[in-house]
Amino acid sequence: MQAHDIPAVDDLIARQRSGFTLEQPFYRDPGIFKRDMERVVSKSWLYVAHESEIPSRGDYLVYRIGEESIILVRGRDHEVRAFFNVCRHRGSHICLEERGNAGKLVCPYHAWTYDLDGRLIAARSMPQGFDKADYPLHRCSVRVAQGLIFICLAGADDSHVADFSGIADLLDAYAGLHGLKDTKIVHREVYPTYANWKLVVDNFRECYHCSPAHPEYTMVNAYVKAHDRGPETYRPVVEAWAEKTRKLGLPVGWSDGDIGDPRQPHSVWRQPIREGYLTLSESGQPVAPLLGALEHWDGGETAFTLGPLSYAYLCADHLTMFRFTPVTPEFSEVLVTWHVRADADLDRDVDLKRLIWMWDVTTIEDTKIIIDNQKGVNSTRYTPGPYAVLEDYSAAFTDWYLDRIAS
Repeated sequence: MQAHDIPAVDDLIARQRSGFTLEQPFYRDPGIFKRDMERVVSKSWLYVAHESEIPSRGDYLVYRIGEESIILVRGRDHEVRAFFNVCRHRGSHICLEERGNAGKLVCPYHAWTYDLDGRLIAARSMPQGFDKADYPLHRCSVRVAQGLIFICLAGADDSHVADFSGIADLLDAYAGLHGLKDTKIVHREVYPTYANWKLVVDNFRECYHCSPAHPEYTMVNAYVKAHDRGPETYRPVVEAWAEKTRKLGLPVGWSDGDIGDPRQPHSVWRQPIREGYLTLSESGQPVAPLLGALEHWDGGETAFTLGPLSYAYLCADHLTMFRFTPVTPEFSEVLVTWHVRADADLDRDVDLKRLIWMWDVTTIEDTKIIIDNQKGVNSTRYTPGPYAVLEDYSAAFTDWYLDRIAS
């Protein structure tokens, strides 16, 4: 695809049909991908990691997104900070390993040395008048909610960036009793996905494909078949379950579509898994100890949409986090992590194979679906198609996305 063959982005936006998927350049063109990164991805709060991944002073991990590389590090004061992985001397990456522990951050090129708070503390053979205070690492905005670490590449002061408090409040209200801060990751899996990030998001925000594509997920989650008959048919089941759950002192509720700050809408829904199921396992039986302060198995699941690229699925005994990372116009990284309570004994208390089963098999299936979707989109015969009723959440994302890149 040649750049001169592509209409201007504003022209593509102007002719976009409401309720339809995007035109081909939105899923392929490097120029549009760059605009996506600048106007959407960089101005979103992005889930990156859990606090348990950097528990001690000097622990760090590196997150790569697009052409950016970000260092998350635990400081001497135990605070989590984020810095662009760019030396202020000649621009080299400083941390070359994905994770580790360091008393100082030392550039491997010319040994410029930074403290864990980003201050430059050593620079060899610099000319007279050089002031180290003028060359700290570039900071990246970071926020922590319920032990989940989020960053924003553009910076929290950018007027196009949402107030993070909406996401924090949502997590506090619907996950506070689960004690997510006091969990640990027991499994992590990367699913390389050769497709544009918007195809990844579109797929994850609809269950129109669940029945034909995900027999395992459909078997565990009763709502899928009910929604195939019509979303409202499941409402009485949810309301009956919610009444019982309230009596246990557990949160209930759901949002119909996105809520909160329009710069980064988020959403939550709580609903029963299926009759007789206590958790999201193949048999519905527990796979780990109850999380946090929970004392009851309410047979429910909580799903969080924390912006376009961050999702959480929570049940009584474990949390599954999804992190979608745009890398190139036609490649995305999907990271899934499974969390249990921090004091769980992995040999005695956790059935790891059963714990990861549903979301692992489902994500493997999704990866193939999305890659095949990109292959079809790349065809000369691809044209935008209409969203179905059960894809209304994906359609809403497309509308939001177009508004963001046009602004």
